[in-house]
Amino acid sequence: MNASLALHLARPHHSKPSRAAERRRVRRPSRPPGSPVATLFMAMFAAQAGLLSLGPVLPDVAHEFGVSTAAAGQLRTLGGLAGGAAAVAVSLFGSRLGLRRMLIAGHLMLALGTLASAAAQNLAVLAAAQAAVGAAAGLLIAGALAASAAWSEPGRRARALAVASLGQPMSWVAGMPLGGLLAELDWRYSLLGVPLAASLAGSAALARLPRPAGSTPAGRSLRSLPVWAMPELSAYAAWGGALVFAGALLVEAYSVSPGVVGLLLGAVALAALPGNMLARPWLTGYARELLVVLGLAAALLVAVFGIARPGAAASTAILALLVLVATTRTVAGSALALQSAGDRRLAAMGVRAATGQFGYLVGAAVGGAALATGGYEMLAVSLAALFVLGTIPHLTAIVSQTRRPRLKDSSVFARFRFGPDAA
Repeated sequence: MNASLALHLARPHHSKPSRAAERRRVRRPSRPPGSPVATLFMAMFAAQAGLLSLGPVLPDVAHEFGVSTAAAGQLRTLGGLAGGAAAVAVSLFGSRLGLRRMLIAGHLMLALGTLASAAAQNLAVLAAAQAAVGAAAGLLIAGALAASAAWSEPGRRARALAVASLGQPMSWVAGMPLGGLLAELDWRYSLLGVPLAASLAGSAALARLPRPAGSTPAGRSLRSLPVWAMPELSAYAAWGGALVFAGALLVEAYSVSPGVVGLLLGAVALAALPGNMLARPWLTGYARELLVVLGLAAALLVAVFGIARPGAAASTAILALLVLVATTRTVAGSALALQSAGDRRLAAMGVRAATGQFGYLVGAAVGGAALATGGYEMLAVSLAALFVLGTIPHLTAIVSQTRRPRLKDSSVFARFRFGPDAA
């Protein structure tokens, strides 16, 4: 009896945990998971904040270093070139780094670039720092857009892309006024404040995300990418030219003060919100059709804005409509590339970011030449022509598809698939 009792007591007993203990174990996560969409929004916000920070303080920078405002403006050109080069590098080598590490590198480079810009004691150091800021923007934009598809379930990719893309226009809304207030203290604070804060916030949000399993696959080649990239470059050039010269038109045509123009430009950026959200249901199956319709609408609006000039209030309303149309068109272009790229999303979004950076520079150059040649009327015609040029390949594809049986694959850009199986 005593031996059997001792044997019974020596056996391990696994008592069933109480229901309260089970509830406590379920309710207590080991780590806050974070939100991928919020993280990608912050990456796009930070990238745009870095690109915007220099514009309002160009006269102060020029005075500080004893150069003309036009010469100081070349710092923005240098940043755009660096961003385009970084985005091209993403297309070629980004799969070796992976999305998470690319976003970390972008935030780190942006923080270092803004700190170096604020501390620059000569123009050469400021130029190098702004090149770092531009390269960081290229990494962040390409990585965030690719991650909007890679880190989302198939049914939620359109929403993730639309929300992440709002980071750029929202940087106009919040970043421009805050940067202006900081510039009242010192131009160095303007270069430092908003981009650095956005970079730190984006890094913190990224740190909360669980590490993804695996890495970005190598996937297929992108031999037919120019079919998509060239119309995007044309449309980005038109949109970039409109952004560069819209404020100048309001000042010169209607005698609006620069301070009021800054507030107006920040306010019209809010028009990007409804466009991105309303277009979301159409991004999956009709991105190409959206590119045609919105491209032609943008051409009409930019022509009316620059030629008709119906008054300050009406022109501001037209500019708001142009923001709505152009930013929605940008999201549709990104959706089209993501749907067509298969597992080469990162490479495709690297090219998308490059077309944005280089398109901005092309638009500024074309717009400047047109403005010098024929005034704002010629500027409007040139920008409208670029918008129309960006619709032609997509319109051609739509017409050709209507003349043959519908492909079983429902990809909206199936005719121009990337890779060796494109034919």
